[in-house]
Amino acid sequence: MRYFFCFLFSSCLAQAASKVFTGFNYGAFWSLEANVKKKADFLDGFNLARNLTTDIPFDSARLFTCKAAGTLNEPTEAFDAAVDSKTNLLLGFWITPGQKGGSPDENVKNEMAALEKGFKKHGQALSDLVIGLSIGSEDIYRAEEAGEIGVTAAVVGQTIAQVKKDIAASPFAQYMKDKPIGHVDTAKYAVVDNADFIGMTAYPYWNKDSIELASTSFQGSLEQVKQHAGNRPVWIAEMGWPSTDTELHSAAVAGVNEAQKFWSEAGCAVFGKYTTFYFELLKDTTPEQKADWSIIDTNTRQPRIRNLSCGNPQAKLPTGASAISQASSQSVGSTPPSIPVSGSPVTPSAPAVILSSESPSTGSSTMHVTVTRTTTVTPQPILPSLAASGDTSLTTFIVTMTSTTIITAQASIVTLASGNQSPSPTNGVASLGKLYPRTKSVKANMLQHNSKWR
Repeated sequence: MRYFFCFLFSSCLAQAASKVFTGFNYGAFWSLEANVKKKADFLDGFNLARNLTTDIPFDSARLFTCKAAGTLNEPTEAFDAAVDSKTNLLLGFWITPGQKGGSPDENVKNEMAALEKGFKKHGQALSDLVIGLSIGSEDIYRAEEAGEIGVTAAVVGQTIAQVKKDIAASPFAQYMKDKPIGHVDTAKYAVVDNADFIGMTAYPYWNKDSIELASTSFQGSLEQVKQHAGNRPVWIAEMGWPSTDTELHSAAVAGVNEAQKFWSEAGCAVFGKYTTFYFELLKDTTPEQKADWSIIDTNTRQPRIRNLSCGNPQAKLPTGASAISQASSQSVGSTPPSIPVSGSPVTPSAPAVILSSESPSTGSSTMHVTVTRTTTVTPQPILPSLAASGDTSLTTFIVTMTSTTIITAQASIVTLASGNQSPSPTNGVASLGKLYPRTKSVKANMLQHNSKWR
């Protein structure tokens, strides 16, 4: 007999040991902020996702804000829809201030008020569905690289710490107990202080990668983020490939066949293994967003991608957020973005990504541990001295069992470089800047996916 055991060793198994959730990103309004999403809109999306013909349980949703679009601090009706449909939620606080250099405090105050109202209405029923809370979405990318209104890494880290304290002292503290609180940003800026999980957005399409290289590019970015995340789990907050686009992006070509290939190769490689939110189910991006990333055709109400299955038994993990562990493993104009927007991918200008291997170095490698236990059973005839006198039919055996445990460990590092540049082990996360440099035009008051650009 042979038994196989997987031992849980800190970072190497943190993601596999935790519950895994899979779903889509949902904005707060349809294209324009005036078109506020109501309970029926969210419920329609949640049920569409749950009823897709696939072996992946798309029963989770990522929200960019806890507020209803166009309100100061009223709760999103996504809460009502989630409770009715039993849809798991990755909550979001929109923290980007209204002007450069501004503080996120006022936004956080209103997000907290909206969340408190949500819990006051739904209590434990809502709490059981919350898998975590993201403080901000791509704020660091906008502040550090895109020249837009955003929040620096230092401020994001401080805001996460403050939100944790505020929630602990709030009337709804019991409902958020043990819920991981983190941040979502592009691969280069995803790792921040005080985050319980690292939320990553990655779009090879915006990197102008061909669809043939897209999965390799995405996996390389994921591995880099994992290496710098330490023991913290990496969640894939946004990924996808558009089926149509009126603009050209070098080798990256939009199309149904390309979207299918990205889903089957890049998506199926992470569904059921990492908590993942695909972009997007139904098109709700702002008008300036020329690409259509939606899985469902709004006219036919049918999937654009014909094969949504992955044939991956790991995808059918048990869901339900009530017992989730913290170890469970995306050019704004002159008008300031006071709230999150409709998803709007961005236009990057970067050379193709090249994968190269590098010798492991202490402290930066990812350790994979496999433990195999082999039990050998050796039957032996019973000794004559132990046999009953005159009993010639005795067939009892003494069984000797020996156990051998073999542990093998392999460390590996994957490094990404751009163009012909040689990979440098000292570049760290900074090297990821070449993966998804992006520029985007996003309207103010972005209550949705303020960034579908990767």
